[in-house]
Amino acid sequence: MSLEVLIVGSAPVPGADDFYERLLTDASYVIACDAAAEWCIALGRVPDIAVGDFDSAAAGAPERLLAAGVDVRLFPAEKDESDLDLALAVARSLSQPRVVLTAAYSERLDHTLAALGTASAAADLAARIEEPTFSATVLSARGISSTVIDITPGATVSVMALEASHGVTLVGMRYPLENASVPILSSLGISNIALEPRVRVSLAEGTLLVIASRSADV
Repeated sequence: MSLEVLIVGSAPVPGADDFYERLLTDASYVIACDAAAEWCIALGRVPDIAVGDFDSAAAGAPERLLAAGVDVRLFPAEKDESDLDLALAVARSLSQPRVVLTAAYSERLDHTLAALGTASAAADLAARIEEPTFSATVLSARGISSTVIDITPGATVSVMALEASHGVTLVGMRYPLENASVPILSSLGISNIALEPRVRVSLAEGTLLVIASRSADV
């Protein structure tokens, strides 16, 4: 059986602690990045592993985390990988992981784009993103190539190619596609609308991020 690993970034949406608390409570295994580790503890979940240089954490965080029983993986501040990438590498060392990313998609465009790159790199681990206003699934020939989403009719569904994607099919939406090609970061697949309580997205080649709003727009 695969182990579902929740990777927690250090850019949570303000005012959404209840959402993150539920996510942490349900998680079977938690890897926290940098300052997120003590934030997870404040929400009631001690992470299994904490990863990073801890430059954004309060002074003494690694020592406090060790005292709390956390496996701390400390890295130098000058490095070529983000803490999120380091957490993904740690997740890969676990037995048959499936990865969920959260609290990693912030107002910093550079950080958000890099975090999308991390999600794309985790396509073979059936990567998902969970945030207060949306959920997202990474589809790829390297991982899962189709998904069925339970959703409120009227909610927004967008598909964004993280690499050029072909054979893209959308079913149950206002603007269907059949065996289409979607260029990288193209607007072709954005702002679609779910017409049914279950919609389906599939592809043949490439990597696609399927983003589902958590509420209806109509």
